[in-house]
Amino acid sequence: MGTTSSTALSSLTAPPTFTGVSKFASSLQQVLTRAVGIASLPLNTDQAALNSSNTAQTDLQGIDSVFTNLQQAVNSLQATVSGRLLSASVSDSTVSASVGTGATAGTYTIAVSNLGSYSTALSNPGATAVADPSTQGISSSTQFTLAIGTATTNIVAASSSLQDLANAINTQAGGQVQATLVNVGSTNSPDYRLSLQASSLSGDAISLTDGSGSNLIGTSTNGSPATYQIDGLGSSISSSSRSITLAPGLTVTLFGQSASGTSTTITVGDNPSALASAFSSFAGSYNAAVDALGQYHGQNGGALEGDSLLQTLTGALAQLGNFNNGSPASALANFGVTVDQTGQLSVDTAAFTSAATANFSTLLSTLGNASTGGFLQTATNLLKGIEDPITGAIKTEESSIASQISTEQTTISNEQARVSQLQINLTQQISQADAAIASLESQVSYVTGLFAVYTGANSTQSNGLQTL
Repeated sequence: MGTTSSTALSSLTAPPTFTGVSKFASSLQQVLTRAVGIASLPLNTDQAALNSSNTAQTDLQGIDSVFTNLQQAVNSLQATVSGRLLSASVSDSTVSASVGTGATAGTYTIAVSNLGSYSTALSNPGATAVADPSTQGISSSTQFTLAIGTATTNIVAASSSLQDLANAINTQAGGQVQATLVNVGSTNSPDYRLSLQASSLSGDAISLTDGSGSNLIGTSTNGSPATYQIDGLGSSISSSSRSITLAPGLTVTLFGQSASGTSTTITVGDNPSALASAFSSFAGSYNAAVDALGQYHGQNGGALEGDSLLQTLTGALAQLGNFNNGSPASALANFGVTVDQTGQLSVDTAAFTSAATANFSTLLSTLGNASTGGFLQTATNLLKGIEDPITGAIKTEESSIASQISTEQTTISNEQARVSQLQINLTQQISQADAAIASLESQVSYVTGLFAVYTGANSTQSNGLQTL
């Protein structure tokens, strides 16, 4: 919301200039200045009120920002509770494991028999060595057929150059193979070939023919699928990828072959450290909100001093910082989340992790979720009441302040117009008065001159008679 220009206001409240021609011009100037000054007094009051409203609006926007951040921190905490309460650990570096939605706590074993390999192929040299792949190719054709096992794809290149052929394969069959260019010659005598690698682990051969049916592949090596055993089962499982789904929500990536007779143990369990980290982020946003409100309390509270909104927001923070789920045993303080005497929230990560590990179910019950209860529902509802775009406490006051500013601007604009018109009218009237006074002064001067002439002549005659 804009503000009335202080320059425009000062131009009206500044002494108006009046240039008169009579001897009373300076007195008339004083009359004009006093009249305009008295008429402008409400403008000064109105401008002060507008300045206060603008300051309050800016302060509210600052508070709005920190409470929006606090709301986002609560949402992040909710996301952690919903999707990242479990973590996976592995007993060696043969595999890595990650958990996602749907994962459950448990222990798994896996033995990697074979990492598998990707089928590869290298093109023929062509009639002449390809020294410049941007202009030369291994076939004059622009249409090709790529086959991986029994799956075929028609490839159409922009030109017959080797570079355009590689680009076309990556664009039109990128899900099946990856095409690159390799120089099998020397730096001084390059010989570029097309190198193809399958995108999945399998034993399928790669072939490439041009529009005339000519085979463009010189050498080809078949790959093989990855194989592994789960939980000591005798039979092996084959996979076309080294990233496998071991259980719902549990993804395992194969990195190496297991030593003979050994397996890797994967443990999926509770992950209190993720919650501790999320609570630390929440505490940072909480403390920023406490600091933001603190500057408006006390004798120098500024434009928001005494505003009931501050009490509402302070009360909401108090409920969050001292939350318990209906009993002392379920209070956040039992998990190292406490508020000190200055109102700052702190998270003792070690205490949180220890308490959470010992009693994870109680922690989950205390936290609840945004819709069914616990800390997260309380926090979600409180912050919605504060930040709702239509009914939120901050948004409602921001709307009220914006309306007040608009009204004050209109009032100032009307007052400016009134004072401006008064100044114009008074200037015209005083100019007319000054002109009339100047005319009278001229007449008085003329009559005085006549009297002076007449009086001077009589004095001369009288003096002459006396002389005789």
